[in-house]
Amino acid sequence: MKICKKICAFALTMLGLSAYAHDWDLPRNTKTVEGFELEDSFLSVYGGRRNSIKTKVYGTIMDKEKKVPLSGIKVALYSGTSEIARAVSQENGEFYLNEASVWAGLHVKYTIIVSDPNGKFKPVRRDIIFDIDEITREEFFILERK
Repeated sequence: MKICKKICAFALTMLGLSAYAHDWDLPRNTKTVEGFELEDSFLSVYGGRRNSIKTKVYGTIMDKEKKVPLSGIKVALYSGTSEIARAVSQENGEFYLNEASVWAGLHVKYTIIVSDPNGKFKPVRRDIIFDIDEITREEFFILERK
């Protein structure tokens, strides 16, 4: 069955099309980050250059209770268990993840984890999917106190 998936994906790639296959037989590689379990358990085959994009993720992080921007908060973008971009929020609560290389338009999920290095706020996890030609993406996070 695995060889059939690979041959089909290769054929689609040769035609310039894209394919995404989830292989349940592969061993699951997991990693716990800030209390959230991240998982690598898929076999992905991509074709067509338009699906590989460079994007910038930016946004603001706010305190839910006081409704003020938070500085010094870590923002990390993960592909499975691998961290592909990281930033720290500025005084005005804004963060910028520059030039992240991602696969788009294939329903491939990426994970953003926002956490306070000082431990005053609960970490937040958000799964996102990128669209083809998505040059920038804006995300807002509201953190609750522990």
